[in-house]
Amino acid sequence: MSTKSQLSQSLIADQSSENRKKWAIYLIENQIDIKNFVDLVLSERKLALRFIWLIGDLCEINPEYLAPSIPHFYALKEKVKFPNYDRSLAKMFLHCGIPNDMEGEIIDELFSWIMDPKISVATKTNSMLALKKVLVKYPELENEFRLIIKDQLDKNSVSFRICAKKVFL
Repeated sequence: MSTKSQLSQSLIADQSSENRKKWAIYLIENQIDIKNFVDLVLSERKLALRFIWLIGDLCEINPEYLAPSIPHFYALKEKVKFPNYDRSLAKMFLHCGIPNDMEGEIIDELFSWIMDPKISVATKTNSMLALKKVLVKYPELENEFRLIIKDQLDKNSVSFRICAKKVFL
């Protein structure tokens, strides 16, 4: 049985954070290329969601390990069927960074997520924090960033405002 099949069966059988952490450590220690698993986000909802939770764990445990797979996850954003995939992508950008060859496109996407009233606050806050990190390289975008955040303050929740304060301290 392949590692991918074992992972899929395990995630379906056990949604616990302990199981995901066990898999995260296994994948990292064995240097298994996550690119071979990216299509699991297109699986049936239960498996896709549990897999993206595992990816979130990997973001936090070892962002350098996950970083090379980000373009592959981003390429599937229009095909993923479960809600809030943008939140997962924003979390990847925040923790793992934005691939250099995709910076322009992803920066635009992050700005649009912040301004979109249909996007969750969690996506917006992760987008804000990811933008803050990358805009160190692009100080010419800082003013636009500030204007957009200021415009959005009254259109979003308290957690958005708290994050905005942290970003501009």
